[in-house]
Amino acid sequence: MSNILFIVASLRNGSVNARAAKATEALVPAGTTVQYASIDLPLYNSDIDGDNAPDSVVAFRGALKAADAVFIFTPEYNFSAPGALKNAIDWASRPMFPQNSIVAKPMNVVACTPSTYNGIRAVVEIKRLWGTLGGVPVPSFDFVLHNAYNRFVDVDGVETFDEVATKEMKGQLQYLFNLVTSNAAAISQQNFDAFIASR
Repeated sequence: MSNILFIVASLRNGSVNARAAKATEALVPAGTTVQYASIDLPLYNSDIDGDNAPDSVVAFRGALKAADAVFIFTPEYNFSAPGALKNAIDWASRPMFPQNSIVAKPMNVVACTPSTYNGIRAVVEIKRLWGTLGGVPVPSFDFVLHNAYNRFVDVDGVETFDEVATKEMKGQLQYLFNLVTSNAAAISQQNFDAFIASR
C-alpha cells in the first residue's frame, strides 16, 4: 500500500480521535503515505452538488478516490455515527453514476472514547454504511479504544499509545492492509460494474 487516508470524525479541537490518528501514523509500515481528509463540509444538498459542488466537497471526493485505503477514527454520538461523518459519507456517495468515490475502497474504523463501554455501535453503523455504498469495510474484529484519554504515554516527548493499545492498533492496520492486498476490492468493483450495466 502506498497511500492511506485518515479521517477524524470529530470536528472538536483537541479531539481524542485526532490524537489517536496522530499516534497511529507512527505505526504504519514503511513506504506508506498518510494523508488526512477534512469532513468539515456543508450539509448535503443536491442543489449545490454537480457542477456547483463546494471546493471542500470536491477535495474530499478527490482524496477518497486517490487513496488506496481509508482509516476512520470516530467518537460515538447518541449510540451512532457522528453527524459530520454521516454527512461526509452522503457527499461521497454522490454522484452514483458513473461511480461514487466509495466503491471498491477498503476501509477500517475504530472508535476512541472516554467511555468504558460505548463505541461499538458507531463502528458497526459506519461499516454498514460503507458496505452498502459499494465500499469494502474490514469485515470483523471490530475495535473500540475505551478509556481513551488514559491510553496515551509520552516517549521522548512524543505522544504514543500504551503497550496494549499499540498492539491493538497495529492489528487494525494489518486487517486493513490484508484487505487491500486481497481481491475483495476487485470483486466489489466487478459487482458495481455489473449493477451499473443492468440499469
